[in-house]
Amino acid sequence: MSLNHHPSAVQPLRQVLMETGAYTLHQSFDYGGRLAGGIIHCSFDAHELHCPALPHIVLLVSHEYHLKSAMFDLGWGYRDHFVNFINPLHLIPPGTAFRWVKDGPARVSLLTFDQRAALEMFDELGLCQPVDGLWSVAQRGFVSPLIYTALGSFMQDLGAGHASRLLSDSFGALVLNELGKKWRIEPGTGTSSRLSAQALKKVTRYMDERLADDISLAELAALCGLSRYHFLRCFKAALGVSPYRYLTAMRVERARHLLATTAYPVSYVASACGFASAGAMGRALKKAVGSSASAYRAIAGHYDA
Repeated sequence: MSLNHHPSAVQPLRQVLMETGAYTLHQSFDYGGRLAGGIIHCSFDAHELHCPALPHIVLLVSHEYHLKSAMFDLGWGYRDHFVNFINPLHLIPPGTAFRWVKDGPARVSLLTFDQRAALEMFDELGLCQPVDGLWSVAQRGFVSPLIYTALGSFMQDLGAGHASRLLSDSFGALVLNELGKKWRIEPGTGTSSRLSAQALKKVTRYMDERLADDISLAELAALCGLSRYHFLRCFKAALGVSPYRYLTAMRVERARHLLATTAYPVSYVASACGFASAGAMGRALKKAVGSSASAYRAIAGHYDA
């Protein structure tokens, strides 16, 4: 499956992977938003790979490893990056030509972030000397259950057609902050972790008035005068869910109302509620209430789809 709305995001890396001769593509996603990156989900047999420098941070996330070694060369000769963790991660710093040799099969996802945008976001997160920090993290494989779980959810949302700037930017901020915590204390320690009632009302009203728009994380954070990541933390502390999940729930509720009380076509309802397609709205409804758009309308309203 491929959702390549911005082919340049993963195409160079995919081309390199295909040249290994031991590569099987399972899924490929590109996503927009501020970091404008991509995800390649694939499998390898034992192989050797040579990759030129790319304008991305590359994060290799392992789902299955049947290896005894994972040899990486980031410019100073091969070194063993193998770690005996479940779902280890390996980081390739931005603009780095690299080679790796794997001695057995593996199923992985390769996540890329635009280099310039990622470094700007690190600065906003209060993480100093990010390039040096990324190199320190790149010395060996490591584990991050939070990044691994977030990637799985992100890929599921992309596969379901739920791509949006808010989703992509929130995911990117989470991943970059978790990487930054590998070399720095979490930013914002000691600051308030909750939004005021007034700020929360302003944000939720903004969402409600712009359900049909592709709302960005930057827009919501600016309403409160906060950085993107600090806003994410404060919003979740206040409501228990991320801004993206809250916005999706609002869209589902609006869709339910329109399906039950109007004769608008399902495709129009989906567009009016901010879903990428009627299919994406149907999947969201199925997850929330257990029925498709047409089935919900038949049960809750008096209109034929």
